[in-house]
Amino acid sequence: MSSRIRAGTLSLQDGDETTDRIVRFLKTNAARIGARYLIVGMSGGLDSSVAAVLCSMAVGGRRTLGFSLTEEDTVNPSDLRDAEQVARKHAIQFESLDITALVKTARQLLHPSNKVGNVPIGNIKARLRAMILYYYANTRNGLVVGTGDKSEIMLGYFTKYGDGACDIQPLADLYKTTLRDLARYLKLPSKIYSKPSSPDLWPGQTAEKELGLSYEKLDFILWGLERWMPSSDISSDLGIPLKTVETVRERWLLAEHKRRPPLPMKLGYRTPGQDLRIPIGLSE
Repeated sequence: MSSRIRAGTLSLQDGDETTDRIVRFLKTNAARIGARYLIVGMSGGLDSSVAAVLCSMAVGGRRTLGFSLTEEDTVNPSDLRDAEQVARKHAIQFESLDITALVKTARQLLHPSNKVGNVPIGNIKARLRAMILYYYANTRNGLVVGTGDKSEIMLGYFTKYGDGACDIQPLADLYKTTLRDLARYLKLPSKIYSKPSSPDLWPGQTAEKELGLSYEKLDFILWGLERWMPSSDISSDLGIPLKTVETVRERWLLAEHKRRPPLPMKLGYRTPGQDLRIPIGLSE
């Protein structure tokens, strides 16, 4: 590799500082709006486990509500045990809810054809999970904490208004590779940060299989794209085909609509969400 992309580029540089900054971010935003609880969907995977631990460090385990939202197509007892282990160690209030009945009701209502593939029903599952997390946020005066990392967000590898639905995103500026380092720093069980990542929307689904590359390679490509490096330079630095880099770049660009709020039509003097933005906490 050249000096532009080096082997240690994505390594966690300072675990203390990174942890402290995220904890302060969570604590500050909860206090700013008077939220009593931080709500986290806990799948037993890397991202949600790290997010839940950081929430417990910010507001305490008693004020962190972790929910495992399983359904019969993808339930994995091992993942559920991993989520329970993390919750127990960090005194997080944890509950497992089976959403199979909700998914079946959606299927009965919509009568999905096998021709449409896995994605439409998979996205419904993700949005049902978001609906439940927001129910508890409403009833318990809580903030829904997103568990998406930078790799997934840049690639658009999430369900809009599903696992992408949240109030704050503490991990959004950490690549998956760096997040694994943070998991080690936080002393999470190695089986959690070693297992294949999956949204668990249909049986056998894994992120790297769908994305076509390991996260190590994807993250280096995304790191270069973030810095507007030409695709040819990224290809040269990493020793991978230019076509591979261009495919990742195209996916990144096409997913921009998923990273932004709904685009408003501008007709007036100032448009909400576009050039009429009020600082959070403004009292006058």
